[in-house]
Amino acid sequence: MIAHVAQRGEDRGRVLVHLGSTRPSAVALQAAVRVAQAFQSEIESLFVEDEQLYDCASYGFAREVSLTGRQRRVMSAAGMRHDLRMAAQGARRQIEMLARRAEVPLRCRVVRDEPLRALSVACAESGPWNVVALAEPFTGNNGFMLKQLLMEVAGTTGLVVVGPKAQRISGPVVVAVEDSERLPALLQTAERLAALDDAQIVLLLVATDEERRARLDGAARLVIAEREDVRIVSAEVARGEAAVIAEALRRLCSGIVICQFGGLVLPDKGDLRPLAGVLECPLFLVR
Repeated sequence: MIAHVAQRGEDRGRVLVHLGSTRPSAVALQAAVRVAQAFQSEIESLFVEDEQLYDCASYGFAREVSLTGRQRRVMSAAGMRHDLRMAAQGARRQIEMLARRAEVPLRCRVVRDEPLRALSVACAESGPWNVVALAEPFTGNNGFMLKQLLMEVAGTTGLVVVGPKAQRISGPVVVAVEDSERLPALLQTAERLAALDDAQIVLLLVATDEERRARLDGAARLVIAEREDVRIVSAEVARGEAAVIAEALRRLCSGIVICQFGGLVLPDKGDLRPLAGVLECPLFLVR
């Protein structure tokens, strides 16, 4: 599937930024704005007050522990409401500043719901061409959650995520190529993002053996012809070693990586820690 976002004014989708109780990643917000710029789209920030937090606060024995473990307090619905309101206001200020600088139209709203259901409803409201950007970094255990977002939220054509070490959005636009038939669509997305600042496009050929790598290389050269703005590199990965792929991506010092979900780069099952542990730029995932 091509990662497409509806242009502003179409009312067929937008970049939907999911915000919650945790502090958002600055790189994730910047990446969301960058995608909106590339597709001439709008942004909607959706701050979700997770109903489960209020459920926890209703129990008299529930306690909130600080990150240091040194402070504890009794949880209450009123306290939870105040904390979430402050978090929503802080997140709104951050994304408003970024959107204003980029001249990207922005809408903001707060809902109380279960996060996945809130995203499903929001995507269905606007149309089929939405890209969801998660403000909270993913971890090694988030594979199932990412799969749910891409496979169960209708109207989502792509997902923008960052790892805990994300620190930049500038650099080459890297396309992880595992299937030659998907290359033209992935390349179109890369071209939009690269055009923002004349970045180079790098095709990273990911294969489990030399024969498959050679086939990908031949197909890629047919697609790019004599283009000087596109470079081809390879990552031969015996037995699909996730750590090898993650290291190959790190060395490219990319500004964003475009890849298919459920492949060698980001499998729909298994441990994502090798990738989450080294990735320094956003991932743009497509189905």
